Amino acid sequence: MYEMDNRTIHYHKEIRRLFDDPSQRGVFRIDEQTVGVTDGPLSKAILAARPMYDFERIVFKPILGQPIAKATFSAVMRAVGQDARRVAESPPEPGPRLAGRWPDAGYLYLQQRLYASDPWPIYALTHRVANRTGWLKPLVDGLSSRLMTRLLHRCAPIHSSALAQLVNEAPDAHERRRAVTLYRRTARSMCITVACLVTNALWLASARDARERPRDCITETLRLMPPAWMYHRNACQEFTAVDARIRETDDVLVIPLITQRDPRHWPDADAYEPDRWLGVSNPEASDHYLPFGHSHDRCWARELVLMLAEHTIRQIAMQDHWTDSRQTSVQVPLKSLLCPTRVNVVAV
Repeated sequence: MYEMDNRTIHYHKEIRRLFDDPSQRGVFRIDEQTVGVTDGPLSKAILAARPMYDFERIVFKPILGQPIAKATFSAVMRAVGQDARRVAESPPEPGPRLAGRWPDAGYLYLQQRLYASDPWPIYALTHRVANRTGWLKPLVDGLSSRLMTRLLHRCAPIHSSALAQLVNEAPDAHERRRAVTLYRRTARSMCITVACLVTNALWLASARDARERPRDCITETLRLMPPAWMYHRNACQEFTAVDARIRETDDVLVIPLITQRDPRHWPDADAYEPDRWLGVSNPEASDHYLPFGHSHDRCWARELVLMLAEHTIRQIAMQDHWTDSRQTSVQVPLKSLLCPTRVNVVAV
């Protein structure tokens, strides 16, 4: 349990143990096959030691055993960038209310702003239920691909997102199937990551700070409650070369959630202080700040996540919505993305 300005954050017991147990610092053993790392410079050295393996990636991991080509990666990134800029640079449009329970309300807002114009067989893939069951995903992708092929034979969908155009333009059924999987992974990852980041900022920041200096609020939120709070890397010889305490058979968990609260580096480490970023042009130059990983293998959509998060926070603040002052606590479960399960946003 952590209290900030009369608000309490109840973390899952395993996360609390990381906060409270002094033995969970530097390099420490989690189990017989896994080592945790929280030291800042060592964390960056680990992440820089080798490129990510294909199967360690979330969006661009192999599809049906086949790796993602660089040309495909580039095409997807261009499309996602076009869609993000379209939303961030356009005036507000009628759509889902920003009030409600976050991160669910945030996911719905981003889903509709980014992808609502897409053909229904693939737009359905942006719904969170389509991404919850691992064994179901290939079946859903295959069905959506076949439905898209039938739809394209009847008419050419227009006014769709740039990401959906990659599905529309696939040259054959095999490539369309792969494009559908990338659409689902990419759309879901963008929506959920931004929604979680904004939810964390809604809980930590004041409406005034968010309205006047959203980027500083986001930067500090990424320090104190980074959605990507842990990076998993599979065992390799390169990590042993960086630190002999890591065996060649050890998987490594780099944990920026702890690194970014190190009191030896951060004054008032557990306090939410956007002022600490005044005049800082490159926060990630610090060895103790790595919310998007290392520069050699940084999150593929870092700038787009920041752009959409800033846009969304501005929209909430401009519409005079913010966290319900009557809500005094949140629960943070043990999941791949660090985020409260329910933050109530209301008109203020």
